Amino acid sequence: MTTVEEHAEAPLAVVTGASGALGAAIHQQLAGTGWRVVATYNTRPPQDRPAPGTAWVRFNAADDTSTTALRQAVETQHGALKAVFACVGAPSTKRPVSQTPAAEFEAVYQANVLSLVRTWHAVADRARRDHTSVLAVGSDAGRAARACNGPYSTAKSALESLVSVLAKEELPHGVSVNLLAPSLIDSPLARQVMALKGVTHPERYYRELPWGRPLRLDEVAAACIELATAPQWAYATGQTYPLGAAL
Repeated sequence: MTTVEEHAEAPLAVVTGASGALGAAIHQQLAGTGWRVVATYNTRPPQDRPAPGTAWVRFNAADDTSTTALRQAVETQHGALKAVFACVGAPSTKRPVSQTPAAEFEAVYQANVLSLVRTWHAVADRARRDHTSVLAVGSDAGRAARACNGPYSTAKSALESLVSVLAKEELPHGVSVNLLAPSLIDSPLARQVMALKGVTHPERYYRELPWGRPLRLDEVAAACIELATAPQWAYATGQTYPLGAAL
């Protein structure tokens, strides 16, 4: 873990899943505007030279020791914790429920729902003290409930409920909790998922979307940061904001 203290006056954020495509985009935009970031990875530690003001820590949604490590990483940082971005997630294998092992439901739930639970266990004390804004990344799949996507759809639906409950519980502590639910994002993972769905011509698939393209990582990352940090969103809590590429 690399801790940088010379940026103590800059605002502090936590980005879980910062080694994934969207988490990395959020981390990059925050670091580029002077934020200090506690960023997590699971299986892929950062290969590039650490950005100034970034502390990397390993975080596994299935491991309580990861909760302790994340808590320690956050507590060693100076200044106010302004935002937490919960970006950990995992897709399903796109099979019917009858053909999907129960273990896959458990693993996808662990990654998409319990990751937020463990994140909150790690940061709750600091977030209450600093009146932090929490932004979880969900998916339109939580409400669309498409066929052959049982583990992912049910997990994202549960995540939305968890955000609503957490927002009610933490309101007296001055903590806001919201969820952004994007649809298809142009990323390596999205292309893998489309392949599992049998999409052999992504460009043809994109042409069926309203703007003829999927969402871009940079625009979804910017929307996440806007919702979590812009003053005009300070009143919002317990909300799910869809960001769809489909009508």
